[in-house]
Amino acid sequence: MRWFVDTNVWIGAVAGVPHAANAVLKAAIIDWCGYSAITRLEVFGFPELTPADEKHLAELLAQFHEIPVSTVVIDEAIRLRKQVKIKVPDALIAASALIEQAILVTRNVTDFKKVTGLNVLDPVTL
Repeated sequence: MRWFVDTNVWIGAVAGVPHAANAVLKAAIIDWCGYSAITRLEVFGFPELTPADEKHLAELLAQFHEIPVSTVVIDEAIRLRKQVKIKVPDALIAASALIEQAILVTRNVTDFKKVTGLNVLDPVTL
């Protein structure tokens, strides 16, 4: 099984939100789990993070695969944005998940379910 974890799940896990923390614990034991470089930008750009939160997040993310925003990812995101109305960061995250053939774990199911071929999992349902 392959998972691609969205920004809201990482932030929720560090904040102690039970479903998010549970998802991250499960992500650590599956075959492969990754996240987008965009997610790292979004997570560390979150203004309410304390230095302790930043340290915890850095240690947490270091256990998983960071997928860069490559030309291939951008090209796929462009294709997605031509098909559905989706924000640029979400398009990059969806494109990465599709390229990695991974299930996108996110609380933002509504925006991502429009993307054809993308498997989406709400961590609340785990």
